[in-house]
Amino acid sequence: MKKTTVLLTLFAICFGSFAQKDFQLGLQVAPSFGWVKGNTDNIENDGLELGLNYGIIGDFNFADNYSFSTGVILVNTGATIIRPDIQDVPNSGLTSKGYGSTTADLNLKYIEIPLTLKLKTNEIGYMKYFGQFGFGLGINYDASADEDFKYEFDQSNNGATLTNDKVDYKDEVNLLRASLIIGLGAEYNLSGNTSLVFGITFNNGFTNTFSEDGYKADQDGNAVKPTLDSGQANTEFSGKKDQEAKAVNNYLLINLGILF
Repeated sequence: MKKTTVLLTLFAICFGSFAQKDFQLGLQVAPSFGWVKGNTDNIENDGLELGLNYGIIGDFNFADNYSFSTGVILVNTGATIIRPDIQDVPNSGLTSKGYGSTTADLNLKYIEIPLTLKLKTNEIGYMKYFGQFGFGLGINYDASADEDFKYEFDQSNNGATLTNDKVDYKDEVNLLRASLIIGLGAEYNLSGNTSLVFGITFNNGFTNTFSEDGYKADQDGNAVKPTLDSGQANTEFSGKKDQEAKAVNNYLLINLGILF
């Protein structure tokens, strides 16, 4: 958190010197609802992840109704995912392989710099309405998940669940996240150059969230086992993460902020 605090402070110092009519500096907080869209059969979305995004925003007003909007935002997003998995599990005091699937409440944290264009209406009363679109570039600085691994012992055929909290996912998540940003909102003028900002934004990731391959899934979504029901060798089984895992992370924001 020390690094992110320094980045936010530097942004405020750099752009604060431009504080004049053509530039507005402000703060934003935004509850978010995140999910993933799997592009391979070994990543399945199973629910939303609630988060809270916050940071510093700045609007360069280069014309009456047009602004270039940027900032430094701390993004907390993620999703609940299901993926085929193989883990070491306890079995009568020994260690054995379990083949099944993991449900993971994935939490992803990024430092994002949005680069967007705001198209504003003329002032109607004290309100200006705007549409916003552009791109975002995020750098991942933390990734973790609470896992429930459901598996079946080959030798006993008894199902069980293994729970792991705060599992480190940093090595499994790509460092960079690029996204398309589309939003609608309004600015309410309080006085002079000070305005309240509120709206809704869709942040659509278009780069793969995962940096590592996953296990191959069978027809039930579990990791492929080394043998078939007939006892014959399964030629598709390798026991390694050699199946591409591809998904994009999206989230919806409810924006609340103030510009000075």
